[in-house]
Amino acid sequence: MLKEGFDPKSVNLTEFESKFSEKTFLSSLKKDSKKLGEEKVYDALKLFHCYKSAKTPVFAKTTIAGALGYLTSDYDIVPDSMPVYGMVDDIAIIDRALNEVKEHIDEQIEVEAKQTLKAIF
Repeated sequence: MLKEGFDPKSVNLTEFESKFSEKTFLSSLKKDSKKLGEEKVYDALKLFHCYKSAKTPVFAKTTIAGALGYLTSDYDIVPDSMPVYGMVDDIAIIDRALNEVKEHIDEQIEVEAKQTLKAIF
């Protein structure tokens, strides 16, 4: 399914992918795992494994890239260091992206996310 008005030829994920490796993402996610909680870490991992899937269309990958890029960025609307509210913006973005791409998250992606989650918690 292609989103109306979306031109996949206009998207180049190469620059994003060069700065976003599995190692750097998992390291960043592990650092924030206690603040995010197991459920949200699992959601982020579903997005991550969906991004890596060859079956995921480019428009979904751009949504995921934006969400995971925001999650791992040092620049936030609400600073992560802020007690209680620090992860609210990150969680909202994860939830929104997950809702946008949920049709592309299959059983295999969920299994891979659960396996990765076990390594973090």
